Amino acid sequence: MKNLRIAIATLMSVIFLNVNANADIGIGFAGSFINVEASGSESSDTTGSETDSSVNSATVDNEAFIGSIFAEYRMDNSFTIGYEHTPGQADVSDKFKTRTDTETSVTDDDTTNEDSREFKANAEIENYDIIYAEYNVYNNIYLRAGLAQIDVNTLETASSNGGSYGNASLDGFNYGIGYKNGGFKLSYEATDFDSLSLTSTGNSVAAETNKISADLDTWALKLSYGLYF
Repeated sequence: MKNLRIAIATLMSVIFLNVNANADIGIGFAGSFINVEASGSESSDTTGSETDSSVNSATVDNEAFIGSIFAEYRMDNSFTIGYEHTPGQADVSDKFKTRTDTETSVTDDDTTNEDSREFKANAEIENYDIIYAEYNVYNNIYLRAGLAQIDVNTLETASSNGGSYGNASLDGFNYGIGYKNGGFKLSYEATDFDSLSLTSTGNSVAAETNKISADLDTWALKLSYGLYF
């Protein structure tokens, strides 16, 4: 979040320092068909319990329609810098992933347990922000590059005291190609995010934790319209 705030502040400085007669400030909205892809694994530190597997891996994806708002600064109709915000949430997968563990030990419990525990897990993304630059390369066709950030909320449901994960923010690189005509733009964009790494808390055996690592990427087809002043 700190890096994105610095980038936004830099963007505003550039705009205010370079306003000229051949430049336009615009605000607008966009609609996108977005595909969210994630692959990851969970590893267990389970000296006091037995699981179906010490490492569980999965690859998931989901598709959704989302809307965003943006503000940008066009210079000589060839170079554009801007900021885009997408409110709302989208699920990473269209269904929960399920795992069953057998718990054989609990902290502060002297008895041996044989409790079967079912875990259900999913994740959602929200607060998708991008600061970007676009450059016309040929006949209103432009290339786009930017810095992105997104919040990832884990939605696991654990029975017993199987532990839980927190949420995280990920940085990423946004890039794409598009065509503009007046206030309209049609584009294809992709975003590669940094790897996600989380450690569980609240496990039934205090000395044990689970860890997840995941890679998250998106691509989108976008239609946008802006008003320029």
